[in-house]
Amino acid sequence: MKNQKYLESKPLSIMLFVYLFMMYAVVYMTKSMFSSAMATIVEEGFMTKSQTGLINAVFWFVYALFQVIGGFAADKYSPHKLITIGLVGAIIANIVIYFNQSYHVMMAAWAFNAAMQFGLWPGVFKIVSTQTAPQIRETAVFWLLFSTSVGLGFSMLIASFVKHWKQNFLVSVISLLIMLILYTVLNSFLEKRMVIKEVKESNDGEKTVKEKAPMLPLLFSSGLIAFLIVSLLRVAIDNGIKMMTPVMLMESYDTLPAAIATRISSVLIIFSALGTFAAGFMKSNITKNEPKAQIIFYGVSVLPLLAVCFVGEISYIWILTALCIAVMLVHGAGPFSQSFVALRFEKYGRIGTVSGILNATASVGNILASYIFAKMAELMPWNAVGTSWLLVIVLCGLLCAAILPRWTRFIKR
Repeated sequence: MKNQKYLESKPLSIMLFVYLFMMYAVVYMTKSMFSSAMATIVEEGFMTKSQTGLINAVFWFVYALFQVIGGFAADKYSPHKLITIGLVGAIIANIVIYFNQSYHVMMAAWAFNAAMQFGLWPGVFKIVSTQTAPQIRETAVFWLLFSTSVGLGFSMLIASFVKHWKQNFLVSVISLLIMLILYTVLNSFLEKRMVIKEVKESNDGEKTVKEKAPMLPLLFSSGLIAFLIVSLLRVAIDNGIKMMTPVMLMESYDTLPAAIATRISSVLIIFSALGTFAAGFMKSNITKNEPKAQIIFYGVSVLPLLAVCFVGEISYIWILTALCIAVMLVHGAGPFSQSFVALRFEKYGRIGTVSGILNATASVGNILASYIFAKMAELMPWNAVGTSWLLVIVLCGLLCAAILPRWTRFIKR
């Protein structure tokens, strides 16, 4: 027998979801501030591309390590406490950076920020997928995917308009503080209105909600281990394009200063959001099979990524257009490599664990996006960096083709 607490009311569930969407968008906005301000920081000569990228890489490295812990914690402890810890930690880190721009202080503060957010995403995902009204859960999980695009879009816009890049972090402090206050009030209000349902064994002996299954056998029997690699590489390309495009355009075209390059690159976020709609269309009308959907997205994205290999040789309008299409397709594959995959493990009692593990591997992908691509851009031409993006996407498609038979057997079971 197991107790499960959730909201029966659909209006209250929608209220909870809207807040969680806004809150995670703000969190994602704040942790994207360094990458969004990269072009301005490089143009000012305050730091090099690789130095700025290293701060981001350290964040994602620490974040990846702690996400595994966060996934297990979300399945064992209150997700509300994990979210509160993440918000408070983020506020402290951003305050430190606003008042002290020493390179090593900023790196330490950003690493602290990453550690404190260990349970924030697993906590949010667990609440949306298990504590809202059952009839809205699948839709809520789908719309939650837009929060990262909204957050990244705001971070790029803020970075392109503030007078000095350190003001990005002041905006972050204020935004996070508002979210923390709202969360304290809302959680207290909704907690009293949740119902507790006892989950019992049915007559045929099968549990409505199963006890936690051993994780290691699931990792291999389902083929989840291959999804970890694909998730890592996909995120590296998705976020690598978004992070590097302003700097790439600024350095490849003399007519584009940093502020303008950052501003026009924000259009990538719109197409990124369209990719999530494409994912919804794919799931509803073409296929719900996760690797099969990804093969389609990656295959079509090869053509626009070929155009990026000619950056600096053709008009930046064509390059930006090709990048928009590529980001839409690569981002559209995202739900099929992360969120939709995690939902498959609900009956095994491992949503939080799998969500945390997938988020951890995605964070390693952000290390590639933040530092490796930035370092490559210092050592080789931008068209060579674009070629590397193309090759990685081809590899993702091949891995999905390899895992397709095993995953298909797993979801049929």
